[in-house]
Amino acid sequence: MTRGILQAGDVGQQPAPVHYIMVVEDDPEVARKTKAILEAAGHEVKTFKDGGQVHGGISMQRPDVVLLKLILPGESGFEICERLKKQDRFLPILVYTEIELEASQQLASKLGADGYLTKPCKPETLITTIREVAESAWKRQADERGGKEKGEIRFRCKCGQRLKEKLENRGKMVTCSKCQATVPIPERSVHIMITKLADEANTNTLDDPTRFLSVKCQHCGTFYKLFSADLEKARTCPQCQKRQIGALSIIGAPLSRAALASSLRVLRILTGQLKGKKMMLPDREIVLGSDRSCSLKQFAEGIAPKHCTLKPTPLGILVNDLSGDHGTFIDDERITGETLLGPGGLLRVGSMKYRLIGEDRDVNATNFHDPKKAKAEQKAAQKGIALFLSDRPTSEEAASVIQAHWDIVRKRAGLQAQQDNLEGA
Repeated sequence: MTRGILQAGDVGQQPAPVHYIMVVEDDPEVARKTKAILEAAGHEVKTFKDGGQVHGGISMQRPDVVLLKLILPGESGFEICERLKKQDRFLPILVYTEIELEASQQLASKLGADGYLTKPCKPETLITTIREVAESAWKRQADERGGKEKGEIRFRCKCGQRLKEKLENRGKMVTCSKCQATVPIPERSVHIMITKLADEANTNTLDDPTRFLSVKCQHCGTFYKLFSADLEKARTCPQCQKRQIGALSIIGAPLSRAALASSLRVLRILTGQLKGKKMMLPDREIVLGSDRSCSLKQFAEGIAPKHCTLKPTPLGILVNDLSGDHGTFIDDERITGETLLGPGGLLRVGSMKYRLIGEDRDVNATNFHDPKKAKAEQKAAQKGIALFLSDRPTSEEAASVIQAHWDIVRKRAGLQAQQDNLEGA
């Protein structure tokens, strides 16, 4: 295969080489198409589907550029980026993602990503952006070797305390003299990341967050992926072939918790012996009642044999009362006909109460920072200072951003379906 070289321009050094590109993508079809585009441009390409493969592969051969998806099973792209940059701060990383949110771009920049490109994009845009990212990383490396970078990094702790460290200490941790918090020393005072939005309209295809859920077998302890379309299938462990009894044990990693909330299929039980437990509905309409033929059997006081139907949708759960005199209530109001139980809404069925887990996002929202903190970040950046406002682990910050993306895409899909139904009526 003929290997391509992207010209870095006049940086006072040799051109930035881009021979081998590592593509991190868990969707086989997307990975195949991306590989074909890059190979047609003359590059050597290898694809990796998760963090484990990435860290193993990079120890064998250092890529010239990493093309990194953010929403991945297990370790998110944000976490992969953080780990790779700690190992090699000059490794060019281009985030290639469907997440358009400003909050996502800010987190990627904070973790050291060199570029941020949203899908879908034209092949020439992808190739051009890879070139720019390679040039940027190459120039930074050349500047450091040539002694052109400033000898210190200025930044602030989340408490507002100004901090200053030698350039050679970047990537290390320092204790804030004011609040005693442990703060990471950034790569540079203000991170400049190449950011490009999609060339075409991004339809934000609705992904099923539940495919990122892992179940723990109560018999052998094996972790395995939840089959979101068929919860009954998920009750059989693929390792020991034994059937799970009672509630499924969902692994509580940040991304799993985000997936649970974003699915809008999880009810928190607020009363009775199972108070505090979460109950996940199958992705179809079911009947709740005390009759043993019901999909969801509940035997508490005041529950009719066939009390109500529950149907998950992108906007919440459609509830239809079947109980006659007993009644079904949403947010303490008795419903008649199909009524939507939205994120955070309260469902009362007899003496049982449930709350739908999830958040109702603004479909036009792009950021989720506190307004005061966002303003402080902006002011600090204008002075060339990096400001750390969150002391949460990267996995939690990443899960928050990904959940917001899922929530917004899901709601957009639901509103579009409503509009289509109105136009077709």
